[in-house]
Amino acid sequence: MKRFLTHISFVVSSLILLVSCTERMDIKLPKGHEKLVVEAYLFPGDSSSQVRLTTSANYFSNEAPVTVADAGVQLNDGQNTWNFHPSAKDTGYYFLTPAEFRATTGKIYHLDIQLARPIGNETHFESETTLPPLRIHIDSLNIQYAPDIEKWVVRIFALDSIGKDFYLFNSRVNGQWVTDSIPRKVVRSDEFFDGRYLNGAVVQVLNKDELHPGDHYTLIASNITGEYYHYIIDLQDEVESKNPLFSGPSANVQGNISGGALGFFTAFASTSFKVELLQTKDK
Repeated sequence: MKRFLTHISFVVSSLILLVSCTERMDIKLPKGHEKLVVEAYLFPGDSSSQVRLTTSANYFSNEAPVTVADAGVQLNDGQNTWNFHPSAKDTGYYFLTPAEFRATTGKIYHLDIQLARPIGNETHFESETTLPPLRIHIDSLNIQYAPDIEKWVVRIFALDSIGKDFYLFNSRVNGQWVTDSIPRKVVRSDEFFDGRYLNGAVVQVLNKDELHPGDHYTLIASNITGEYYHYIIDLQDEVESKNPLFSGPSANVQGNISGGALGFFTAFASTSFKVELLQTKDK
């Protein structure tokens, strides 16, 4: 009887501890050092190459990042120099129009950012990138609704070129981006299918309410650098849900901008394939 009462007491004490662990706790973290955050993209086609400048925020901040205006942003390839123009309506955005500039495969592009006021005790930031060649040809797509997971599954039929390649896959529905956040972007290395035909490989999975019969779906496939591939993988690893007992602490992902800034400067070439969705969810 004594052993039984001891066991009951232990169980009750354990339950009390478990319940107490669910109590809301307000953790006050020290304010981190402010850093410049750079998102810079060069495109070879009709899209406008762009740079977005913001500042870093505290860990628990739920406010939009503070944009950086009045910066001087330049690009050069060792022979020519182009100036990014600040957006007239979106503060913190700087653009090169396609008429001014089109990226060329194989060239090294140097990005130079000069701030009007210091961020993190720095006013000058630099980076370099190259444009990888476009090395994938899309023949067709297959889009089916999977009722067991309540998702739309996009499969690609395309030929991968021989040689090491890294790919980024995005989606638009009726002209609107649906993969406009880091967790939703899909990046792939061709390590396991180099030079082979992709016969229905899954490249996108969309929520059930993001596609409807009659919608026009567009898959955008881009060749990216290996550095940018690993950067996206690291970002996704940081933002995804983690086991609080066994995961390491979150940390800033290493980019390719000098001066202690966060973010990345990259260039990529893209191809797209557009289809009209005919299938219903019941099929």
